[in-house]
Amino acid sequence: MTFDTLIFVSIISFLGMISPGPDFFLVLKNSLSYNRKMALLTCLGVIIAILVHMSYCIAGIAVLITTTPLLYNALRYAGATYLIWLGVKALLAQKLNTTYIGKPQFMQPISEKSAFMQGFLCNLLNPKATLFFLAIFTQVLNAESSTLDKLIVAFIIWIEGVFWWPFVVFIFQRQSVQRRYFKIQFIIDKLLGIILITLGIKVALGF
Repeated sequence: MTFDTLIFVSIISFLGMISPGPDFFLVLKNSLSYNRKMALLTCLGVIIAILVHMSYCIAGIAVLITTTPLLYNALRYAGATYLIWLGVKALLAQKLNTTYIGKPQFMQPISEKSAFMQGFLCNLLNPKATLFFLAIFTQVLNAESSTLDKLIVAFIIWIEGVFWWPFVVFIFQRQSVQRRYFKIQFIIDKLLGIILITLGIKVALGF
């Protein structure tokens, strides 16, 4: 595998990762709504899900998923349902009568398992993630590509996620950001809920 190919994979996968989508808005919501530990657990869920995507791309199962309408549609509708459910939860969240005094007063508690599973399922059930990762693999690899080449591509994509998602948490957990957020918390929660529902509908309709 050439150096140019490695650069291509790095740039394309990173651009896809940072483009606003279900993962970004979920991590954003949890970074603003919960403490750093819970937000990072959501990131961990996304990162582990990316690892699952990489595993079946290496094994060639991604081609089976995308070429079998029943499997692909099952994944698509499951992902859409989950995004809509997260959006509805955000819309129904109660307004908190709190103020920012040195530390943010976070919304209702969430379990560590729930924080992790939200990130994991959000990424894993996103059919566009499957198509995106498969597209990268098919662009730079072929039937003659070695297992090592596949592992290198998978590692590049995964390691970018390892660094990118905690960075998002760091940005939105800053006191200056939190202070502004708590002034308009109710509005932001509703807006993020609408965005997640809209993304879920788009996934369901195949957009």
